[in-house]
Amino acid sequence: MNFTGEWKLNEQKSDLGDQFSLAPKTLTVDHSKKTLDLKIVNEFDGQDYISEQHYTLDGAECENTGFMESLTKSTVTVDKKANIITIVTHGSVQGSDYTLTQTISMKDENLVMDSEATSDMGEIAETYVFEKQ
Repeated sequence: MNFTGEWKLNEQKSDLGDQFSLAPKTLTVDHSKKTLDLKIVNEFDGQDYISEQHYTLDGAECENTGFMESLTKSTVTVDKKANIITIVTHGSVQGSDYTLTQTISMKDENLVMDSEATSDMGEIAETYVFEKQ
């Protein structure tokens, strides 16, 4: 299992939120035995926003920069038999705590990310399907 590559969102194959989506338009993955690095490009009002996340795959807590320069703390689990990586991230934006759970897998040569975010403002669950570039 290795998710390394440059991936582009296929909106037609994805299950996105009706009124609002957190879907990245592209995702660059660098996946090794010990680490997972993600470069995420989101678009908002016609402008690209890039975030870079670094995770270790040993179950240790990882710190990254989240929304609005906030600090996030994540743990990663790897299920080698099922070929799935799960990232659970906790953070806070403008005083509102949130939890983001992302599950990454492969299906029909596409990278699939199931994403569920919960906060005081509610819940959003989406499935992103990315095609390799």
